Amino acid sequence: MEVIQRWSIASPDLVRGGELSGTAALTFLRSRSFGRSGRIAIGYRWSDDYPLAKQERRGTHPTLLRLRFRLTDDEVRAFTELTGIANNGELPIEITLGRLSVAFGVVKPGRGAATHRAKAREIAEFIASRISLVSVPAIRTSDQAIALVNELARIRTRSLLNSEEYQALTSRLNELRQEAVGQVARDLADSMKRYIPTVQSIELQNSDIGRTNTIEDLTVHDGTVTSIESKGDGIKSLVTMALIQELAQEQSRGNSLVLAVDEPEAHLHPASVHELQSLFQALSVTQQVILATHNPIFVNRERVESNILVKTNSARAAKNVSVIRAALGVELSDNLQSADTIVLVEGVSDEKVIPVLIAEVDSRMRHEATSRRIVFRATRGTGQMRAQIQREKATVCRILVVLDDDEGGRSEASRIREANILPDSNIFLLGGRQVKSELEDLLRPEVCIEGLNNEFGRSFDVQDFANRSRKWSANLTAAAKRMGLIDTGDVFVDRAKSSVANAVSQHGGTLIREESVVHVEELSRLILGRAQ
Repeated sequence: MEVIQRWSIASPDLVRGGELSGTAALTFLRSRSFGRSGRIAIGYRWSDDYPLAKQERRGTHPTLLRLRFRLTDDEVRAFTELTGIANNGELPIEITLGRLSVAFGVVKPGRGAATHRAKAREIAEFIASRISLVSVPAIRTSDQAIALVNELARIRTRSLLNSEEYQALTSRLNELRQEAVGQVARDLADSMKRYIPTVQSIELQNSDIGRTNTIEDLTVHDGTVTSIESKGDGIKSLVTMALIQELAQEQSRGNSLVLAVDEPEAHLHPASVHELQSLFQALSVTQQVILATHNPIFVNRERVESNILVKTNSARAAKNVSVIRAALGVELSDNLQSADTIVLVEGVSDEKVIPVLIAEVDSRMRHEATSRRIVFRATRGTGQMRAQIQREKATVCRILVVLDDDEGGRSEASRIREANILPDSNIFLLGGRQVKSELEDLLRPEVCIEGLNNEFGRSFDVQDFANRSRKWSANLTAAAKRMGLIDTGDVFVDRAKSSVANAVSQHGGTLIREESVVHVEELSRLILGRAQ
């Protein structure tokens, strides 16, 4: 991206033909620009950046980078207006970096290749004007945080620098600057609260008017008012990440954005790493996010091929989860040795019953459960679900959540969505009815009655569960009161569900209500869809 940016502003005579060599190439590649904000344009040095093991070989080939950009209809028209070249919606770019050469151009074999080479500078300008790159190093220091906040302040206040009011009314300038920088501090504090909940406010120390936009220091109020310089490495890292989030949003207004982060987990507490993963997942909906990491939390489990494994001087898309686990050194416990999917459910009864119901509509479930490729795990209540999801992410398994379609289940589903820790498509609400429902509502009443009668020594009847406007546990409680059972609270309901689960495992006939078969089939497709 830096090569594209530089090519777009280089002298037309210098980059005519799409290639530089010799001294011109070295100057182009190695130059490093230090702006007032502290930004550094990273240069390319063949001796440092080319694989050391290959540098002594004869016939060394240059590094070849190919990027393919997909253009919208509006961008196709803009491309033609700027370059005079027709485009079909795909723009394949090739950058070549050698010991003494650098080249930029469009991959266009045959007719039209010469035209594209002649327009290389305009093509680079087209790309550079539409894409911003924010690169995050693995080591994030207080100096970098100060540099980033200066950059953010510069963007927010640059419109003031060119205004007549700024030029004519210097006495008003400090007040205007403080308003802009104060807004930066407030916005930054809001972002940081996602990473560090104890943060109460942020203060940015302005320099005097003669030094324009420079911020001298950043003070964090997280219970103790302290300069960022005196904070620990973890806090510095989180502050920097929050700054990058704000800066990325500011720089990308009107542009596409590529966010590249090296070792986002560096210096962070495990809980903060999970928060970062949720943030990156949310950002990736609207922009491209590239992470270089050793942490399994950041593995894209839903699109395995999007994980690139770098090993012995080669980079390849992962073919399956097993190779990712091997590369990361993830060791699973014996009962999850071959697990591909983990299904988190609310309680022990759900853990027992759901696999049996799915097996009734799809016989593959028996094999998948027996071989431990699919594992059902009870979280013992909706309140534990989010914490369990975070723990399971370290195993690089596909994670699904099955909840009752009642008040508690829907509330937990909303909390999981708000936390961005699992895609909506991986959450399933049991019931399939417009009214509140739970797992037992899917069962034929005869199956439930077998277990209830054995457990409580009463004669429950099919009619006890005929009211479909109430969920199963409400019908159960009403029947228990009618029969004079002493306990009708939560413990009673748990006993009843456990007895039903035992009856399901022993029942030899049909388990699922006729009207609920379609709903169970949908759950089966979600869980077994990838086992085909």
